[in-house]
Amino acid sequence: MIDDKLWTPPQVAERLQVNERTVTQWLRKGHLRGFKIGKEWRVGQRDLQAFLEDSANIPSTPSSRAK
Repeated sequence: MIDDKLWTPPQVAERLQVNERTVTQWLRKGHLRGFKIGKEWRVGQRDLQAFLEDSANIPSTPSSRAK
């Protein structure tokens, strides 16, 4: 995790093109894995990638990744 890039909710929101409040709600409800440093949320790059993969309507398969 130390080598993992950390994202703030505004950065995640910008990247996913959603409202910052939406990202904060996902964090509070446990939909998006993150942690707090003091009062500030942080999301690891791997956690963000896992969230996106879990949110896909069609799961990726090894054969579909090779295409």
